[in-house]
Amino acid sequence: MGKAQKGDCSLDRSMAVLAFLDSIVCVLVSRLWSPLIAHLGYLTQTDENVTNLSIAIERLDARRSDVNVRLEISERKQEACNHEVREWLQSVDRVAHEVEEIKNNYKKGRCFLSCWSKYKISSGAAKKLKEVEDMHKRGAFTDVSVKLPPSSVQEKPTATSAGGVQYNLKKVLSYLKDDGVGMVGIWGMGGVGKTTLLKEINNYFLCGIQENYGFDLVLYVVASRGCQPEQLQADIAERLGLFLKPGSSIESRASVVFNFLKKKRFLLLLDDLWEFVDLTDIGIPHPDGQRKHKLVLATRFENVCGYMEAHKRIKVDTLGPEEAWQLFVEKVSEDIISSDSVIEELAKEVAKECGGLPLALITVGRAMSTKRTYQEWQHALASLKKSRVHEISGMSDLSSVHTRLKLSYESLQDDRIKSCFLCCSLWPEGYSIVKFELIQCWMGLGLLENSGTPDETYDKGYFIIESLKKACMLEPGDIEYEEVRLHDIIRDMALWIATGSEEGKWILQAGSGLKKLLKEDIEKWKEAEKLSLMCNYIKELPHTLDCPNLVFLSLQQNFQLKTIPPSLFPSLAALTFLDLSWDPIKELPREIGLLVQLRYLNLNRTDIKTLPEEVGHLKKLEYLHICYMDNLNRIPSGVISGLSRLRILNLYGNKYAGHEVDENIIGSSNPGEENEFTVEELACLTAESKALGISLKNISTLQRLYRVPGLQMRLLGFYKLEGEISLNIHIPQSLVAVNIRECLSLEQILFQRQVGNSYLRLEFITLWDLPKLEKIILEEPLLRSVRVLTFGRNDKLNDLTLVLKLPCLEHLDLSFCNNIKQVVDTKELREDQLIYAFHRLKILQLNHLPNLDSICDTALVFPSLEYIDVSVCPSLKKLPFRAETTNSGKLKQIRGEKRWWDGLEWENGSMLSSLLPFFRMSESNLLASRPDLANTPTMSSPNAFFTKRKPMLHSSSRFSSHLQSIFEAEGHASLEDSMLKSNNFNE
Repeated sequence: MGKAQKGDCSLDRSMAVLAFLDSIVCVLVSRLWSPLIAHLGYLTQTDENVTNLSIAIERLDARRSDVNVRLEISERKQEACNHEVREWLQSVDRVAHEVEEIKNNYKKGRCFLSCWSKYKISSGAAKKLKEVEDMHKRGAFTDVSVKLPPSSVQEKPTATSAGGVQYNLKKVLSYLKDDGVGMVGIWGMGGVGKTTLLKEINNYFLCGIQENYGFDLVLYVVASRGCQPEQLQADIAERLGLFLKPGSSIESRASVVFNFLKKKRFLLLLDDLWEFVDLTDIGIPHPDGQRKHKLVLATRFENVCGYMEAHKRIKVDTLGPEEAWQLFVEKVSEDIISSDSVIEELAKEVAKECGGLPLALITVGRAMSTKRTYQEWQHALASLKKSRVHEISGMSDLSSVHTRLKLSYESLQDDRIKSCFLCCSLWPEGYSIVKFELIQCWMGLGLLENSGTPDETYDKGYFIIESLKKACMLEPGDIEYEEVRLHDIIRDMALWIATGSEEGKWILQAGSGLKKLLKEDIEKWKEAEKLSLMCNYIKELPHTLDCPNLVFLSLQQNFQLKTIPPSLFPSLAALTFLDLSWDPIKELPREIGLLVQLRYLNLNRTDIKTLPEEVGHLKKLEYLHICYMDNLNRIPSGVISGLSRLRILNLYGNKYAGHEVDENIIGSSNPGEENEFTVEELACLTAESKALGISLKNISTLQRLYRVPGLQMRLLGFYKLEGEISLNIHIPQSLVAVNIRECLSLEQILFQRQVGNSYLRLEFITLWDLPKLEKIILEEPLLRSVRVLTFGRNDKLNDLTLVLKLPCLEHLDLSFCNNIKQVVDTKELREDQLIYAFHRLKILQLNHLPNLDSICDTALVFPSLEYIDVSVCPSLKKLPFRAETTNSGKLKQIRGEKRWWDGLEWENGSMLSSLLPFFRMSESNLLASRPDLANTPTMSSPNAFFTKRKPMLHSSSRFSSHLQSIFEAEGHASLEDSMLKSNNFNE
């Protein structure tokens, strides 16, 4: 039993070993055989594996396309591809490239592959198939994109910017680096390029440049007209990516914006702001340069910059001639411009008509880009000159220019200011309008309230002018402190409004070259209410005008108009405003008395000899201007007293006052004649306050005038005071101009303030032909308002150091003073006084001063100086300017003889090189005369009457800002005669 059991056990162990060995063999065989079979299969399944891979990669490519489509949709939602999808797309690109290589290798040697090559391709395709199928599964994304926070700067599209934009860009960037500046206000007229500038500022900070300025965020937001704070708040929140709970209050939404921004260093660019916006209401932290919370706003109104408390203000001006031409050529195309020399010349004129306004240059340029004949260009130029832009093909839609500009007009404070603005278009294009003449026009049209004193009414007028300037509806004229001008395109817009809204009621042909009034034109005027024919060449007027509704008629500056038909006035019964100034009419028809509605009559500088008694019938007349009428020798008694409503009487500068022979009579043609206007008549006027301008020959008359109730002396002249050695003038608060001339025995003048007058209006002082005057005494606080001093024809005064007591002096004019060697002596002045000497001087005229060798004895800064005119000053060898004068950017021109300029001595060459670009050689040296003539050179033809003028300042003469002081030889005085006839200073 024992042996048998041992044998069985041995057998079992053997069987187990065999079974174990068998399993090992089976495993080894399966492990080796299966791969072997598979590898052998690669050799037989090459085509199948490559085909399956191709099908799989097509499916993967389709999924990739679907993902890209979804990403494109997400991109339009301002979402970005998430990291997983981006990695998957990169992997798909890689795998696709690898699959393409496998397929290419397969195609190249399909019929000639070795076993080894077949094996490699088939095995590679099989492995890549698995990877492709895996990637296909991974590509089933639920979301392919994520929402991103807004970028620190978002690029804004801009058109080509002109050179002026780059200049202002540098200025703004310098302010943004200044920790003392938190807010910058950019202002200018519509279409001048403010938005372009703001976008250039925004785009400047792309590519991380904002980090150099310390900003985390640059935000560009448009306010737009009528924009509510809630909308502005929502726009800022959207730009920041902030969630504002719907229905929440503006205060809670402001907190959300504020709490986000207060932690950031930001630059907010606020475009097209029309009115004050409380930043606190929106949630914008107060702009603080040190904390890098900064705001740059763009607006059409300077007032908005003030309301917003901008630390710095930049006015965006129109383009200069060269920049304007470059922009225009760019829009028209060089090919069109250079195709014809005639077209090029016409194109320059067309571009000039756009007045440097980028909006107009771009719009008109595009409209002309298809005009290839000079006739089309001529038509366009004529249309622009006549303010008929809509007649240019391609410009029928005025929304591109006029409608955009009209927004500024519609935003004016009230209808009265709008009407005042439209009245500026009554003057010719390019006309530099004297401010007080414009105000007088508004007064005559009833646009200024008559409540209060005349001074208060004038103040209201000046306020409106400044409001229009701050709204970019008016711009400075040739002489900035005295004149304003309508930009050509703004005037076109004004005409479009005035003649379009009330077609046929405004007839504006000022400066249009009219020589006669045609019957067919007059027929079109039947419905006219306003008719402006100023600055033309009209010789004759029709005997009647069928204009029953006409209330305004201006014929001023028609220098060939010598007569007014007596039958004309009866046909104009509704007339309330009549301006005949500067017309050489010798007689005013008695029929003037039929204009019973007349409120305003201007006869300044006419040749009328006698004021008809019928003028006294004009019971509604409030404004009578009869200045500088050298031939006027009679005003009948009772004429002035009959004008009971008269508020302003201006006799200033008339030689009529100089004929005085009796202290009770201001003027008389013959001694003993008693039917003349007397001072006492002024007391008959019922207006509570009256303004008077007058020239006197007798000092006692002045005292009697002061006793007239309610009378305010506005313009005061002294003419040929006989036997007076000393003149003591007590300046009333209302006085604006003082003119003392041809007082041959006068040795001393004392200017004193009237008792009780704390504020004075005196702006103009003219002292002319006072050969013995040795001393001028100014009461210290008296003349702080004086802006213009004209001094001429004197042989006694050594200098005019007294001008340093005029801190507001802007215009100094010295002529024919033989004894003056130095204008001012600064040796006794302290350093701080030297700094402010001539601080506001803009215009310096030195004419016929043979012994003048120095303006002052030390070099000074003239920070406001614009024009210098030197004529016949052979001893003047130095100009006392420091370098800062030329660096101020204000200097525009230095005029003088070439011989004088070449003889100037310079301490260093740099000063010469800096001033040389401003020098203009004198074209002629007119004999200096009494002030109040033109500042322009003699014109040889009447065609030059109404050209645009710039201050040439060749003599001490100035008058109506548009007139060119030229008369046709036929029946007119020569220029020199007219200069010698004219009287001193027009206010």
